[in-house]
Amino acid sequence: MPKSRYCVNFNSIFYVFFMFFLCVTVLVSMSSAYALLAPRLTRSIPVGGMPYGVAFSSNGNYALITNANDDTVSVVSMATKGTVASIKVGVHPTGVAIAPSLTFAYASNTASGNISLLNMSTLTKTLNIHTGGTPLNIVFTPDSRYAFVTNMHDNDVDVINTVQNAVIKRIRVGKEPQGIAISPNGKIIIVTNAGGSSISIINAAAFSVIRNIHTGLNPTSVAFSPSDAPVKYFYVASGKKNKIYVYNEKNFSLVGKIKTLSDPSSVALNPDGMILFVVNYQNMAVTIYNAVHFNHIKTINMPTGPINVAVSPDGSAALVTITSAASAAFIRIKRTSAVYAKIGPVSPVTVGTIPSAVPAEVPSATTAVTSQAQIPSYSYAPTRTAPPSNYIFKPFGKIATVYTGKGPTAEAITPDGRFLYVINTQGATLTIIDIAKDEAVKTIKVGGYPSAVKISPDGHYCFVVNSGTNTVTIISTGNYY
Repeated sequence: MPKSRYCVNFNSIFYVFFMFFLCVTVLVSMSSAYALLAPRLTRSIPVGGMPYGVAFSSNGNYALITNANDDTVSVVSMATKGTVASIKVGVHPTGVAIAPSLTFAYASNTASGNISLLNMSTLTKTLNIHTGGTPLNIVFTPDSRYAFVTNMHDNDVDVINTVQNAVIKRIRVGKEPQGIAISPNGKIIIVTNAGGSSISIINAAAFSVIRNIHTGLNPTSVAFSPSDAPVKYFYVASGKKNKIYVYNEKNFSLVGKIKTLSDPSSVALNPDGMILFVVNYQNMAVTIYNAVHFNHIKTINMPTGPINVAVSPDGSAALVTITSAASAAFIRIKRTSAVYAKIGPVSPVTVGTIPSAVPAEVPSATTAVTSQAQIPSYSYAPTRTAPPSNYIFKPFGKIATVYTGKGPTAEAITPDGRFLYVINTQGATLTIIDIAKDEAVKTIKVGGYPSAVKISPDGHYCFVVNSGTNTVTIISTGNYY
């Protein structure tokens, strides 16, 4: 009998230790898997001096980056993650926006007091639009008929008719307007007044201010929840308070505050409105938050001087402009197919006095735009519900760093999207990269100082222009297509 009890006890102890070991193994495996999905600073895209503003085209094919010290706008191909053009604009460009029609873009030139019109088909500047003052940032209405520009030193927002390419009205706002964003339905515009510690809410159809709301000190940037988001908020970065103020888009009430690192200068959301990216200029980092429940997800360290962030329309990438490094940091985002639990939005947080008489809808003012086409009506239809507050986001994928030869400067991608051809100017070589495997599969010697590369439309040949030897190297793509 004693022997039997001993055996039972030994078996129980063995079972406990086995389960403990199994749990630890599973937890370690889960931790390792999450580490692979954590956000990573994957690469930097060389652009011009002091890159500042960044904007994506609505189809996600291109990103535009303003280079304040070079007076240029860099055009970045999201297919190759490389610069494909540099457009000369006005003096000290900062803000940039591509029209929803995809046919043109505007760049704001703060030192020359004008807006450069860029042709997105030819990637060239066609004319300058005079604004005066210090134009800073730009947004377009959904139909591309109007552009709104913050004019920092004139304390107004300039309204540009994009058919006439001329300023048709100036809307008085707060002191030193800086950030600007338009709601997904095109009805309201939020402007951050950095010198006045306030935001101005503008009726986009009437070209008039609905309300001014006091916020944290030095508000710099603002972003709306996308149309597919489970909540309808807008997010305002307060540079001096180191916080993000979150407001209800419908009644403008304060929903909550998110504590960030020092000097948040730019905010952006992913397409489903669940993840908020915040650039912290002083801390040289991008902090990432749950945009619905406001908990911190991840911090990504950056080189000195991160200033602006934008997320691609398909949610696959984010670009952060780095003022000191003449580059834009590329962050790859792996989209998640997680099914969210159905819960209600965050309970409002009462801070200060919020006026109770708030219109449910922004009143239309057709008399102000009788000669113009009316802003189209948009309805809001959420396509997903919010995740539970303890949901841990794991939406990020890892991209390997692929080493090429010395001085990679230009690249081309095969028509099937499988291989990337990179010329290395200093090494006088061409490197072929297997995109799916994230590895260099072949390096070929070309002529001196290669400066351009192009792949034929059928994908069978690669042409390399060698500026140092005045030659063109023609390469058969062979197995690498």
